[in-house]
Amino acid sequence: MSDYFSLESLTKLSELREYLREEFTKKPDRKFLYDDCVNDILDDKADIVNKYPIHFKGSKLHPDYVFTYFLWELDKSGFDFEKAHTFSEKMRNLLPPGGELYYHFLNPLRDWVEFNIREPFFYATQDKNNAIMLYWHLKEDKPQGSTLKDKFKFACYTALCHKKYGANDHSLTTEEIFDWLTALGSDLPAKLKKHGSGDIPKEVSEYKDPFLTCVSNDAFATIRIVMKEDSKANYEKVLDFLIQLLKTEFPRSYSIDFRSSTKNYLPIKKLPKKGVNQLFANAVQHSELHDKIKQYAQLAMKEFEWYNNLEAEHCAMPGTFAVFALGLLDEAYHKLVVDYIKICDGEHQSVHGEFVLAYIEKFGFTEKGMELYALCEGNIQELPKKLLSLCKKMK
Repeated sequence: MSDYFSLESLTKLSELREYLREEFTKKPDRKFLYDDCVNDILDDKADIVNKYPIHFKGSKLHPDYVFTYFLWELDKSGFDFEKAHTFSEKMRNLLPPGGELYYHFLNPLRDWVEFNIREPFFYATQDKNNAIMLYWHLKEDKPQGSTLKDKFKFACYTALCHKKYGANDHSLTTEEIFDWLTALGSDLPAKLKKHGSGDIPKEVSEYKDPFLTCVSNDAFATIRIVMKEDSKANYEKVLDFLIQLLKTEFPRSYSIDFRSSTKNYLPIKKLPKKGVNQLFANAVQHSELHDKIKQYAQLAMKEFEWYNNLEAEHCAMPGTFAVFALGLLDEAYHKLVVDYIKICDGEHQSVHGEFVLAYIEKFGFTEKGMELYALCEGNIQELPKKLLSLCKKMK
C-alpha cells in the first residue's frame, strides 16, 4: 500500500493534533463553548456566519475544530458509529459545497482515519527515489477493542464521503482507506464494492429486464449498462435511470460503461470511442429523447467533476457527450453548450476545443459559432490548430 505523503508532513499532523488537544483540554472555558456548540449542531440550532465560522453565543468557532473536537471526545467515551454518523451528516449539511466542505468536513474525517486506523496499525517507509511516496506496512500487533467494528464502519463512511463530495482525486483517498481496512481483515470494502453503500434505494440504483441491464454502485462511482436490443424505448429507460440516479447523492464524478451492438460515435475527431460516446451518439438519433438528454446533461454538469474511466488526455466533465450530441444536432441547443463551456475546467480538459471545431465546420462562423469560439478560447489551454487556422481564414 502506498500513499503520496512525507514523513515530515506526518510530524506536522502530530503537531496540529497536539495544538488542538491543548485548545480543547487545557482551556476549560473554551471546552465549555465547544460542548455547547456540539449540542447546538445536534439540536439543529447552529448556523454558518460569514461563510465559514459556526456562530454560537457571540463566538465564532471554526467548523473543522468543532468537528475534530466532537470525534476526539467520542473516542474518549467509547466510539459509537451511529453517534459519529449522525453528527457528521449534520455538520455536512451545515457547510456549503466546494472548498468549505473540503476543509471543514473532509479534512477532519481524513485526520480521524489517520489517527484511528492508520497510525495505530501501520508504519511507513519512504521511497528512496520519490520523496513524497510512502509505503504502509502492517504492524505485528493485531487490532483489538470492542469499538473497532464501529470504527471500521466510520472509516468506510469517510471513504464514501471523499468519493461523493470530494474532488476527483479524492478517489485515491477512498482507495487508500479501503486498502487499510482490507489489510486489517475487514470485509466491509468488499461488500461495498459488490453492493454499494445501500443509501440509494435498489429501485433507483438498478434496473433489469430481458433486454436491458443498468447497475450502479455509489461506493465506487460506477454505472454499467448492457443493452441487448437497440431501441428508442431502451434508450429512454437508460436516460430515465441516469436522471433518477443523479437526483440522489450518487457521486458526481463517475464512470459509465455502456455496451450495445450498435456502435455509432459522435462526429468529433479525437473524442475517445468509449461506451459513453456510443450511448449518446445512439440516443440522440431519437428526436423524442432530446429533452431527456438535455435533462441528463444539466444534472450531470458539475465543475471539477469527471468521467472516471477516460484517459487523462480525454478527460471530460460529466454531461460532455450529451451536450456535444445535442449541440452538433441543432443550434437550438446553443444555451446548453454555452452553459457547459462556462463551467468546464479548461486547465485540465481540452475536448471542448474539438467540439467547437466540429461545430464551426458544420455551422460556420455564425454569431452563435463566434460566441462559442470566444468562450472556448478563454477556457482552454490550447485551441486545436485546425480551429485556429479556420479562424484566420475567416478574418
